[in-house]
Amino acid sequence: MSFNNKMQQEIDKWTKEELISAETATTLRERYPIKKRSMTQTLALLGSTLLGVGVILFFAANWQVIPRTIKVLLVILSFTSSYITGYYLKEVKKTYPQVGYALIFLGSILYGSAIWLIAQIFHIEAENGLGFFLWYLGVIPIAYLFKSSLNLALALINLTIWFIAGNHPLGLSYLIFPLLLGCTTLPLALYKRDLGNLALIIPSFYIWFISLGAKLAPSHISFHYGILSLLLFSLILYFLVPLLRKKHFFGEKVLLGFSLSGMFISLIPFTFHSFVAEFANIFTLDKYTYLIAAVLIILIGIKTREKKLSLHDIPFIVLYPCLFLYFPVLSQSSLVLVLNNILFFLLILLTIYYTYSLKQPLLFNLSIVMFAVAIILKYFDLFFALLPRSVFFMAGGLLLIIISFFLENKRRNLLKTMERGV
Repeated sequence: MSFNNKMQQEIDKWTKEELISAETATTLRERYPIKKRSMTQTLALLGSTLLGVGVILFFAANWQVIPRTIKVLLVILSFTSSYITGYYLKEVKKTYPQVGYALIFLGSILYGSAIWLIAQIFHIEAENGLGFFLWYLGVIPIAYLFKSSLNLALALINLTIWFIAGNHPLGLSYLIFPLLLGCTTLPLALYKRDLGNLALIIPSFYIWFISLGAKLAPSHISFHYGILSLLLFSLILYFLVPLLRKKHFFGEKVLLGFSLSGMFISLIPFTFHSFVAEFANIFTLDKYTYLIAAVLIILIGIKTREKKLSLHDIPFIVLYPCLFLYFPVLSQSSLVLVLNNILFFLLILLTIYYTYSLKQPLLFNLSIVMFAVAIILKYFDLFFALLPRSVFFMAGGLLLIIISFFLENKRRNLLKTMERGV
């Protein structure tokens, strides 16, 4: 649900509770209108996408018989004409703004195809994802010029693919990528209060941070450091939420959802013996210690600003897996594995309680899903090797049915209580 949709619901509640007058309600509704995508815009976007694919396929089918000069002219003409026509319909004539918007997006798609076609014409090797970076550079100004969410998403996707495809060594690229994310894509998403693009930007930051952690480790243990990096970055996002809540940040639920999911996913491997046991052979902390120290400084800085402890601070205890790096002997104890599993389920139960206390149905449902997934994983972990296959699957099926009935019943009751505001 968008911010404006949520705002309209709140206005209705405030009016019924007589917190605001009818005139104030009308003014607020006009200020926060619900923007619905019309059938015209949907068809125009679909048509522009199909047209773009058609143009690319046409070039591909007739590429060999077209002279080089004509190829270059056709490629440049395709995206420039699309941009100019879209601009004319949307900004100058203003008679078909939705069609103009779609043509501008088509121009961005054709611009991207032009990069690859021109590279092919002149036999240019687009190494390290350079083509995607050039596509991003061309599209991001268009996104700002027309305040276009679709072009912003396209630019963001290309920037992220450039970072992934480039497989860059630890160096300048690891500084440039987050700076470009934070300085070019994030401001427009915040300005437009665009939850969709915010939900794309956060995973991009995750990819950067996890990759950074993996690069700081030898290749044979990069997965373990990547998992720890996922945990550390999730904690940063999680503890940023209270600070942003004070500023009425529109993407609070998105941040909290990603952070809780990230912590859940990163803690799963630590409940399995094979993963934990491998820490006994890890003695190469090296540069990763600096990353852990940086995260701790950030978390302490956040908590210093809040100046109080609350239920929200309990996930601090999930930092305990970092101890395996400094004290690998701990990973050899079976008691530690039991403790890991206890803490894992305890955190899930606390997550259920916390999301319920926030009265956020979406996050509450997410926490219920986490609990169900954890039960299934532990069932496979504990009983797959012990029981005959037929008994294992029959018992597992029965267990899932019982759990589903139980969780659904509890979920509905709690959601009803949440709606009543109890």
